[in-house]
Amino acid sequence: MKSKSKLNSFYYGFPVFMVTTQDSEGKNNICAASSSISLGEKIIIGISKGSKTHSNLVAGSDAVINIPDHTLWEKVEQVGRLTGGDTLSENQTKWGVEICHDKFAKAGLTAEASIDVAPPRIAECPIQAECRLVSISDKGRFILAELDIVNLWVENPLLGENGIVDSTQWKPLIFNFREYDTVGDALGFNVKYGN
Repeated sequence: MKSKSKLNSFYYGFPVFMVTTQDSEGKNNICAASSSISLGEKIIIGISKGSKTHSNLVAGSDAVINIPDHTLWEKVEQVGRLTGGDTLSENQTKWGVEICHDKFAKAGLTAEASIDVAPPRIAECPIQAECRLVSISDKGRFILAELDIVNLWVENPLLGENGIVDSTQWKPLIFNFREYDTVGDALGFNVKYGN
């Protein structure tokens, strides 16, 4: 039996990523996020309005999508408790968010130069996608940013035959109904696996 439910947020679980952007003065920002879709050479991310990442993207910043594995959950949570903005919203104050203009240092993360975009990559993340901003769609409380992947970086131990990510070696960080989680043993493989 099922019960009709009204949730505050229907957030059923997505892989976590950290997006790096840069403001007009060249200052870097990191945002912990998990609303995304990737298909082909495109990534679309959802970002809350009012964040430093929102203002950087609206100003035209390119981005790097840094994908952590499950071992980085505490650093991701630390980044999520920081804002690169200069003021705190009522909710941010309630949640204990701090203003921080150097999230790399505060979270103990290492900036790694990108090749074709200005924002840096996060060295600790095993998968990184340098992206150019294509467009932004306003969706009320958040924006959707469409990005084109220009360079993709993957740690060598994750690569299997033909340069494809070996899913048996990859343990992504999943935000499962706002709980940090990861994957277990494979249940099976899709017909397109390895292609």
